[in-house]
Amino acid sequence: MFVSGVFVGGICSILFGFLDQCPDGIVYVVMCFLTRIIEALGCSMFTTASFAIIAGEFPNEVAIVFGLLETFNGFGFMVGPPLGGALYEAAGYKLPFMVMGGFLVLCAVAAFFFLPKPDDQLPHTGSMTRLLSIPSILLSCLTICMAAAALGFLDPTYAGHLDDQFSLTPFWIGMMFLIGPGIYALSAPVLGNLVDKKGWTKSMMCAGCFVTALSYILLGPSPLASFIDTELWIAIVAQIIMGIGIGLALVPTFQDIIEAAKENGLPDNFDTYGLISGLFNSCFSFGAFLGPTAGGYLNGAYGFDWATTVLSFSLVFSVSLQLLRNLYTCLQYVE
Repeated sequence: MFVSGVFVGGICSILFGFLDQCPDGIVYVVMCFLTRIIEALGCSMFTTASFAIIAGEFPNEVAIVFGLLETFNGFGFMVGPPLGGALYEAAGYKLPFMVMGGFLVLCAVAAFFFLPKPDDQLPHTGSMTRLLSIPSILLSCLTICMAAAALGFLDPTYAGHLDDQFSLTPFWIGMMFLIGPGIYALSAPVLGNLVDKKGWTKSMMCAGCFVTALSYILLGPSPLASFIDTELWIAIVAQIIMGIGIGLALVPTFQDIIEAAKENGLPDNFDTYGLISGLFNSCFSFGAFLGPTAGGYLNGAYGFDWATTVLSFSLVFSVSLQLLRNLYTCLQYVE
């Protein structure tokens, strides 16, 4: 699945570079949608497979390897736009897609020869329904959605806010957008190592949602915290706090779901890892869709300050559910 997904993504990227040759109108639009949909399926295949592979190959260091994976994911998001722009300026529309697609195809060939073959040939015994029937896993899914929503919440709203409040140039607005994701990418391996050594998955998830909520209170700043001034340095500090908070919330979730699945009798094999990986990516994708959508609507209807306040309270609500679940588990253990 990993090799096929990377190969499909690469071929679709190359094909997208030739879509300017399509006839104008409905044919062009349909071909764009089809190419992007198939490319998205390929990306889903290899991202889902990649999480399952790291869980199978590094069963005792899942969190730190997951953190490293997120670091490279963040690095790709930071490097992609300027690199694509440079290639476009150098040789026009086709070159960025040719380079990216060709590189992915080479990665697929390399993965085919060098990735270890799975030893697990047991019959399929996992069930997504069974996985979703575990309350602690549902709460982890909520945390994943909220963390992904927090990452994407600023996409349609933050540039206008920075321009209105601080009159920043497009370059500095772009730099402001890099702070939160950059801090998240850099802190993810450190937080993953902490999860593997200490096992504080639920505590870190709760702390992460609370810290992220605090960052958005500062970022607005929230009308409920009228004593906070609208200052550029506060916005920068809020972005740094947000990056750390999202890392605290998101990095432990994969390990937490694996542990919950094992505790509830699911087999410790690639079948289970694949289900968990698919569930993680589905929740993250839903949050990544929900964040910008809700952010854009709330910003337009109530303003940036109230929009960030609503997200903060949503994160606090997520923390509250986690704490109630943890308290219930502790009471059961005492009894």
